[in-house]
Amino acid sequence: MEEIAITVSERELTGKKVKRLRRQGLVPAVLYGRRTAAMSLTVPKRQLEQVIAKAGGTRLITVYIGDAATPRNVLLRSIQRDSLSGALLHVDLYEVSMTDKITAEIPIILVGKAPAVDKGMGVLVHGLDSVQVQCLPGDLVPEIAVDISGLTEVHKSVAVGDLKLGEGLTLLTNPEEMIATIAPMGREEVEEVVEEAVEPTLVKKEKVAEEEEEEE
Repeated sequence: MEEIAITVSERELTGKKVKRLRRQGLVPAVLYGRRTAAMSLTVPKRQLEQVIAKAGGTRLITVYIGDAATPRNVLLRSIQRDSLSGALLHVDLYEVSMTDKITAEIPIILVGKAPAVDKGMGVLVHGLDSVQVQCLPGDLVPEIAVDISGLTEVHKSVAVGDLKLGEGLTLLTNPEEMIATIAPMGREEVEEVVEEAVEPTLVKKEKVAEEEEEEE
């Protein structure tokens, strides 16, 4: 798999002063970990956007800090954007040990076609968008593909317990949670199924850094 790498710099500016960095095309960041003391960093905005697009929250990123010879293996833990413009404001980078298991949210994608939908018997209702797993960082996968070609009739479903996970991945999400189901064509019945579906869990949960709270 292609390595995702980025070079960052240590920073001293904090609080409201970080606005100056953003005007220079830099994004404030914090690197921390189970065995890592928190470090304040800056990341080139353009490079960071490219890394986010490739890595999401489930692919390892190799981070080079200045001229340091030894890189860090990190995951994106939090991405803060401006609510109006969508501009990057802050990111959290979590350093991992390749020998310590971590907990991660893996996105779910539906593949194939549901015969019941093609035949006009019902509509496809999507439940969970991701599942939580525990694994070593090296065993992380970018996504889990779920084949829906077995949905041949109304009320037939795919649950978390039906997933076929790769070796090294331990499922933490309730196996009875619904991923996809075929709902009847009647509008009222479809709405009822949608209400029962669990809301998707985001891969990256937004967290405002302490320095951003000062800025506000």
